Amino acid sequence: MPQEQPGVKIGVAAGRSVGGAVKRNRAKRRLRAILDEFVPQLQPGYDLIVMAREAITRASYFELRAAIKDVLIKAQLLKETNEFPSDTNAGIST
Repeated sequence: MPQEQPGVKIGVAAGRSVGGAVKRNRAKRRLRAILDEFVPQLQPGYDLIVMAREAITRASYFELRAAIKDVLIKAQLLKETNEFPSDTNAGIST
């Protein structure tokens, strides 16, 4: 939602469909951590609400990051810069 004030505000929520309190809190922490990476690249003047869904419990970090990036690009909220390395996980062991 566009706002007149500069900056970006982000809210993260997870309903009971995600699971118990532990799973909901973990899902919100994961989303916040990924969103923190994108904050410098977000267009200023917007409020975002991100809802966790049940599938988040099965998704890897890279899948979540790619999904969030895709949504931000589709919403035209992401500035195009080359600050991030490619989205491949080459050379990263898990």
